[in-house]
Amino acid sequence: MTGKLRRLSLAAAGGMLSLGAVLTTAGHANAAPTATYYGTYEHRDGCVYLVTSSGTPYYLPGYTMGGNGGLYKQGGGFIAYPGWNIKANGTAYTSSGGTTLCTTWGTDHRIKATSIYSY
Repeated sequence: MTGKLRRLSLAAAGGMLSLGAVLTTAGHANAAPTATYYGTYEHRDGCVYLVTSSGTPYYLPGYTMGGNGGLYKQGGGFIAYPGWNIKANGTAYTSSGGTTLCTTWGTDHRIKATSIYSY
């Protein structure tokens, strides 16, 4: 690869990375720092939630409810049954804009979890 072509490729890749960073933060308002969130697993209308001890429900995008009502990682991997204590490592945020069926409680709090465990 010539020096000019290599610089052009690196510039294009850098521009795509910058665009990707903008796209991943779009639609998120009031994001909190990465932390561990504790609560119980509950589901409503086919959507999965972590409900804190204070009663705040957080929708868990990227996780699904199985036929038995259990919480599963997308693509498989059982985590918990309803009522079990769970902890989610990730970032909590309130979604801005857009619509989803998973706003049962009238709020749109979410946790973008990197991992969820029962305990």
